[in-house]
Amino acid sequence: DSLCELKVTLQAVFDRLTKFNLTLDPAKLQLCKPEITYLGFDLNANGFSPSEQNVNKVTNFPRPKNLKQVQMFLGMLNYFRGLIYDYAGIVEPLVKLTKKNTPFVWSVECENAFNTVQEIILKKPTLKNFDPNLPISLITDASKIAICGILLQKKDNVYYPLEFFSRKLTPAECKYPSIRRELLAIYASVRHFHDQLLGENFELLTDAKPLTEYQSLDKKPEIVARWLLYLGTFSFTPTHIPGSLNPADFLSRVVEENSLNVNNITLFQPNDKLSMQNISIEQKQDAILSKIMNDLSVNKQCKQYFLDVNSGLLMIKNAHKNKKKIVNRIVIPKSLIKVCIETAHAPHFGVRKTFEFIRHKYQWRGMYLDTKNFCEHCEKCLENKPKAKLTQTQMIPKRNLAPGQCIAIDVVGKLPRSTDNKNFILTIIDHYSRYLEAYPLQNITSRTIINCLNKYFANFGLPKFLITDNATNFISNEMVEFLDRLNIQHRKSSIYYPMANGLLERAHRTMKES
Repeated sequence: DSLCELKVTLQAVFDRLTKFNLTLDPAKLQLCKPEITYLGFDLNANGFSPSEQNVNKVTNFPRPKNLKQVQMFLGMLNYFRGLIYDYAGIVEPLVKLTKKNTPFVWSVECENAFNTVQEIILKKPTLKNFDPNLPISLITDASKIAICGILLQKKDNVYYPLEFFSRKLTPAECKYPSIRRELLAIYASVRHFHDQLLGENFELLTDAKPLTEYQSLDKKPEIVARWLLYLGTFSFTPTHIPGSLNPADFLSRVVEENSLNVNNITLFQPNDKLSMQNISIEQKQDAILSKIMNDLSVNKQCKQYFLDVNSGLLMIKNAHKNKKKIVNRIVIPKSLIKVCIETAHAPHFGVRKTFEFIRHKYQWRGMYLDTKNFCEHCEKCLENKPKAKLTQTQMIPKRNLAPGQCIAIDVVGKLPRSTDNKNFILTIIDHYSRYLEAYPLQNITSRTIINCLNKYFANFGLPKFLITDNATNFISNEMVEFLDRLNIQHRKSSIYYPMANGLLERAHRTMKES
């Protein structure tokens, strides 16, 4: 706070450096500065906040268009997660995109999370410096998707944040009852701030019920007993605060309250024409929809229509088919119908699935017929999806089968050569579960196929039946001896009739279309 204190502090630092024979480079030394930038943060007497350069990097980052860009954005944000309360809850929709085998779908929730975190960084959140002379407090809370905590210090009856902590709940933790999630939030927050809290008598501001409820039980769940045993090594005073007064309780639900009031499942690729801003503009320019919006603005009732509080979009409320759930959908103006169908039909699924994708979020009059007409006239679908011919053959039910009892195999290729010199694929499908395995091959000799079958059998066990066509590599002496040795019955489909092995042929068609 003063030059005298600075001199005392510097002398202590220099004495310590001298003791350990360390030197400083004068060219890199900054003294008597009211503020410095260090490792991406602006440091001053009030605390620390992200530097202007890093703020610009985050706020100017374009909306991600693929998985790589999402990972880059999250990696940049992770450096500032200690400055953002409920960070895990806010970015949870973005983190979902990085999961293995998850298609990249930029939903409304992703857009809201992206905008929210940019707005937070733009305001340059500042955290106070730790003062060893002030008491420490900890506030914790848990929501359905994340837990969080705030480390604070109290000065003049005002709490100042020192650091934020949050993490996403695992699928198993999401199933915990609310009281156990609250206790988990206390345990995880104390563990995160272990260095600051150990040996201190701090105030724990939370709903005290998790502690009192579980401590009163004679027989506790094993995991809860371990949490309480760990918390017993700390000295704290639990203080109950109502949820309405708990800043952690409010902030942990910011994502839920600010998200658009539509279905959670969104299966569309990013499209600027379907952004909330553009839909709002087109709705106002549509003659019919603009009249409905005007009526709603003067408090007139218009059946199931309503204006969303956050986005201002015209939406419609519908009862789900089981009549136990209400779903809210955005009303699409006539000018955006084609764009909406094109976006949903990008994977080139059939009419039913494309319609289901659209119906999750959007609605307009005659939606199914428009979708059906578009899909039936899609040139790419007509090229790659020939209509299946109806046959009069009676289906034979496999009542006595179990998973893994009957498998079918076939070879796809010759395909363009891969980087590891493979241009065939051996496909294996289980007739009961329809589970498909594919193995890339350099050649399709009987010995190569037998090696792949050995790998498959090692993972899934021996089948009772094996179905193949009459290709020479499937009916060779080597293959016959191999199947006889394992006591597997070999059933061959009819010559020149691929529909006899129709389950695998359909799987090949799906692979080609994708």
